[in-house]
Amino acid sequence: MLPRLSSQSDVDPIVLKFVADLQHSGFEGDIETQYSSRLAVATDNSVYQQLPQAVLLPKTTEDVVLIGQLSAKPVYESVTFSPRGGGTGTNGQALTKGVVVDLSRHMNKVLEINEKEGWVRVQTGVVKDQLNDAVRPYGFFFSPDLSTSNRATLGGMINTDASGQGSLKYGKTSDHVLSLQAVFADGSLIESDMSRGEPQDGSYAYQALKVTEAVCRDKREQIEAKFPPLNRFLTGYDLKNALSDSGEFDLTRVLCGAEGSLAFITEAKLNLTPIPKARTLVNVKYNSFDSALRNAPFMVEANALSVETIDSKVLNLAKQDIVWHTVSDLLTDVPGKEMLGINMVEYAGQNEIEVADQVDALCKQLDKMIANEEGGLSVIKSAQILPALVESTICAKKPLAC
Repeated sequence: MLPRLSSQSDVDPIVLKFVADLQHSGFEGDIETQYSSRLAVATDNSVYQQLPQAVLLPKTTEDVVLIGQLSAKPVYESVTFSPRGGGTGTNGQALTKGVVVDLSRHMNKVLEINEKEGWVRVQTGVVKDQLNDAVRPYGFFFSPDLSTSNRATLGGMINTDASGQGSLKYGKTSDHVLSLQAVFADGSLIESDMSRGEPQDGSYAYQALKVTEAVCRDKREQIEAKFPPLNRFLTGYDLKNALSDSGEFDLTRVLCGAEGSLAFITEAKLNLTPIPKARTLVNVKYNSFDSALRNAPFMVEANALSVETIDSKVLNLAKQDIVWHTVSDLLTDVPGKEMLGINMVEYAGQNEIEVADQVDALCKQLDKMIANEEGGLSVIKSAQILPALVESTICAKKPLAC
């Protein structure tokens, strides 16, 4: 028995009217209301599912402005929108029962690379790895290093203030955003660095700028007292850091981490980081996962680029993978001992001698702590030092007994 298919649309008539008006208003992007297209964006990297009414795929910032201007009409007050990039969010941020606005299909261009000043301007639908491919020949990379970097868009990274591996040294996305181009719900446009001047008086963009600055200044004492010391601001607006120590207001900080709830971010000017010339990985092995966890804060304090703590279950599962043989010599067992935990500590920098000195200082401190049996570190069995090239290709291996 095959299910009966109905030719009748299940899309809200108001949404159908909206997309028809949008098309007739000069919208240059794609408009999709068929079930297959809606189903494709009904899921993301979370456990949630929501079937949207339609999918809009703008080609330009002007298309996004047009969406806002049309939706501001009273007849379309009930139509809601949600921006979407790579769909890598784990909390269902890109899902909606309204209309999905997907910037990843067309608005994915690297617009300008300034090698001299070390910045790039992009459309926010560009994927992080694609951006790094574009700036690598200039000796740069965009440093927030996500596990989903081959599909996460810059817009999604900005809206969730993404960090990832290396955040101990490089910080989070908002630390590298120089300015943003944002389109508000009424179609009004703003450049957060005011390079285009202030938005029109009375527009949503103008109100957002003035009201947010007033709140940050007038409520400074309460903000300082109540806002917790968060590493990332995706659980609320970053009013705390929107005002600098010198008293300058930066709307960029509020837009970063807003998860698309304030405006559509269409373009971004981003600070770039020089590619490290030296990179070294130190594998510190333990005979208990508890010891590895308790020792991780010490690794963080040792000015490492990243620290990853792994238990025996993950290690044993990895050993069953078909590609384990390609990395097995980098995680050798300790003869006669069972390895139940590991801390993978990475160092990177522009100076090979400086990186080597950091690694040497870490290992000397480990030797000292083990000898004194401080913090349960007598359980450490060995540390492997793995010098690596920029592209993470292992060029040497030197086991170090602890």
